[in-house]
Amino acid sequence: MSLIKNVDRYFWVLIIIAVALGLAFPSYIIDYERFVIIILTVIMGLLFLKVDIIEILSQIKKPSQIVYISCINLILLPFFSYFIFKFLDSELLMGFVFLAALPAGVSSAVFTDMMKGKTSLNLTIIIVTNLLSAVTIPMIFLFLFNHEAGIDYLRLIKTISFIVFVPFVIAKIMKRVIFPRIIHSLQDYFNFIIISLLSVMIMIIIAGQADFIKLNIQDHLGKIAMLFLALFIFQIVSYFSVFWLKKGEKLAVANSNMIMNNILGIVIAMECFPREVMYLLILSLIPWNAMIILKHWYKRFLP
Repeated sequence: MSLIKNVDRYFWVLIIIAVALGLAFPSYIIDYERFVIIILTVIMGLLFLKVDIIEILSQIKKPSQIVYISCINLILLPFFSYFIFKFLDSELLMGFVFLAALPAGVSSAVFTDMMKGKTSLNLTIIIVTNLLSAVTIPMIFLFLFNHEAGIDYLRLIKTISFIVFVPFVIAKIMKRVIFPRIIHSLQDYFNFIIISLLSVMIMIIIAGQADFIKLNIQDHLGKIAMLFLALFIFQIVSYFSVFWLKKGEKLAVANSNMIMNNILGIVIAMECFPREVMYLLILSLIPWNAMIILKHWYKRFLP
């Protein structure tokens, strides 16, 4: 029982197992790809059950701080990436800029919660950046590449609403009106459920791209190394960009930048960008998972 309650200490083991299973047995797992968004929605609902609505509203009451953090995430980092990776060919450069321009992933709040960071701040960043990204991504590409990304805004809004707002409303009704006592009694087990679902989601995503990842892996090593560098830069820049905040809040900001919405990115890249951009987004799943594990270890050394 104590292992279940303290599973967040060993979450990295489950992630490694999930990645290994996804790569080893893709044919048995790939059929469940359609459930990824549903799993994400359930995870978000559980996070909203854990975090008090008052905490989220307290973050929104600081609009200048949220606007500043969103600008770092959605505007500064894409431009920063453009100048760092400008030596690459145009399609690869476009991929790194697109990666930096993605909004915070819903999974970032899960890991902020595990790292004892400010989850309410992370959830606020997720909501705001996902909404703003529908405007900022096309603007950035139009400015830097003179390339209008043909994003389906209606589909984007529907997806965000389904993943973020629907579980938010349901969770608050359950917590405040229907099952307040039951929800309170289950609080200690939410982390176990969340981490289990997250591991399953990662396994499914990896399985869906296993053939591409394993095919000519030697040819991808250089790109993977640059992706590690990019993710490291994203989190370090964002962490120290809010140097005046408490450590838990800085972790939330850094996680929201490093753990971006890859799934949304892959979908948009498939429909709107050159194939090389989509391949880079798929490869980003490797360092994305590895950096999460590494950060759980080295966060203790951050000020």
